[in-house]
Amino acid sequence: MHLADGIVTNAPLLVALDLVGAAGVSVALTRFVARDSRRIAWTGTLAAFVLAAQAINVPMVPGASAHVIGAGLLALALGPAEAIVAMTAVLLVQALMFGDGGITTLGLNVLDMAVLPVLIVQGLRRVFGETKRGLTLTAFTGTFVGTVAGAAVLATTLVLGADAPARVTFGWIVGVQGVAGLIEGVLAAVAVRHLIGRAPGLLSRRPSALVALDSNATRRESRRGLVLAMVAIAVALMLLPLASSTPDALEVVVQRVHLAVR
Repeated sequence: MHLADGIVTNAPLLVALDLVGAAGVSVALTRFVARDSRRIAWTGTLAAFVLAAQAINVPMVPGASAHVIGAGLLALALGPAEAIVAMTAVLLVQALMFGDGGITTLGLNVLDMAVLPVLIVQGLRRVFGETKRGLTLTAFTGTFVGTVAGAAVLATTLVLGADAPARVTFGWIVGVQGVAGLIEGVLAAVAVRHLIGRAPGLLSRRPSALVALDSNATRRESRRGLVLAMVAIAVALMLLPLASSTPDALEVVVQRVHLAVR
């Protein structure tokens, strides 16, 4: 899902999509900067978890792997503004430090993996409500739909901007990411149910307001959430040696397009 530089040759299309992604981040940043410092620390911790988790590729179908995106769970645990900022930070680190995703395509990658999935989760949260059942449904459905929507935008970009064959592109990218989205949706739903039982304040619709209360219960929930996130980061790091070397769906499509051009 991390689109590299030089693949999309339609410059106007790429610039337009980059600007849409940048606009989404700009709006999120204006809301994020006013948050409580403890809320910012919690956002950074979950961003680190997503960074570690995305390093693990898991085979989805023969010949292609995928990794979690994390936007759905971040949106529920942090709120839309914090989730978009956290995912953007993850994508920026991946592009600058690991060469995973390009600089000229950063706005597009942010749109596909941060802005669009987070907004879908937020919209479904309004539909399903704040009950235990509603949040669980939002976690599963929002994560799945957000993943598929991001994959569809990426596939459309490759078809229109890189002359990639539509059948192969949509089949691999949307198909593989759809399977990954189902699995990630189940994991997100399980995580949300766990948080509801252990630290329900972390899933409040107005989490920043809860932090500002400075109550003992809120501090305990925040500490518990931080511990859970740190444990998740540790587990993800331990699983890194087991990551699959199989290319992801995007790499499969790029390889096939290059072969076809030759």
